[in-house]
Amino acid sequence: MLKELISTRMQQMTPGQRLVAGYILDSPHEAAFLTASQLGERVGVSETTVIRLAHLLGFPGYHGLRSAMSGLLLDRLSTLERLREYESSREFDFFERAIHKDLDTLGLALSTVSFDSIRRLGEALLSAECVYLAGYRSSYTLAYYLYFYLSWILPNVRTISQDMPFEMLLNAPERSLVMGISFPRYSSWTVEVMATASRLGLTTASVTDDLASPLAATSDYVVTVPYRPVSFIDSFAAPMSVLNCIILGVAQLLGDDAARKLGMLEERWEDEGVYTKQKMPPRQAAGEGASEKQGQ
Repeated sequence: MLKELISTRMQQMTPGQRLVAGYILDSPHEAAFLTASQLGERVGVSETTVIRLAHLLGFPGYHGLRSAMSGLLLDRLSTLERLREYESSREFDFFERAIHKDLDTLGLALSTVSFDSIRRLGEALLSAECVYLAGYRSSYTLAYYLYFYLSWILPNVRTISQDMPFEMLLNAPERSLVMGISFPRYSSWTVEVMATASRLGLTTASVTDDLASPLAATSDYVVTVPYRPVSFIDSFAAPMSVLNCIILGVAQLLGDDAARKLGMLEERWEDEGVYTKQKMPPRQAAGEGASEKQGQ
């Protein structure tokens, strides 16, 4: 996501800020460990120039930019390298760090995700004759989550199986939409599925971290989402939130038809006992239970 932030604001940067931005993109493995003063010295500009670049990119200060640089660096690491990098820092308690990182990523998503791109993707999903979802490795959970809920309100939603992806695409209806979901390190299977769909002339869409992602290159619709792994774990707090927005966007476009379908599903679930009907015990007033026990 930092790469996209830099590219979208490049025209607003001063020559000195462009030097800093270029160094960050070219050498994240060095830039992520430098102070603002050291980074400025490395490229021949002042510390103030570095801090102003952080503000231009939407960060409250250099600490936020440095954190984003660390995320850019982690994108390139193996799972074992991520684990070692995470354990080497003792700035916060392990669990607190994990939660704060997810919260920071959600905050970044709120300020950077294009809700217009979500709306346009929703319209494309609604007009497609059939929707095919491709997500493998850890992103499989995201693809299945989207499939699970879109299937409630759209007629033809399918996940693309890993064993026969190209056979499915070859026989896909002409007005189908193929949507890939992948984040660093990008699944080669998802990249290939998207490239094949594009070659077949099918409409394509992707949910990924950056416009420089290999999925974006073959997509007609792209929704970019901040992504920051937590140690060796692919943390999908922000991507999951954006998928919720996509699902709700489609439902909103459907209007009364979505409400009608959900009502029918609720009736069917009720008839088939899909969900338990266990009743929660009535709440007791504070201290009521304790006083009764003491009296027994």
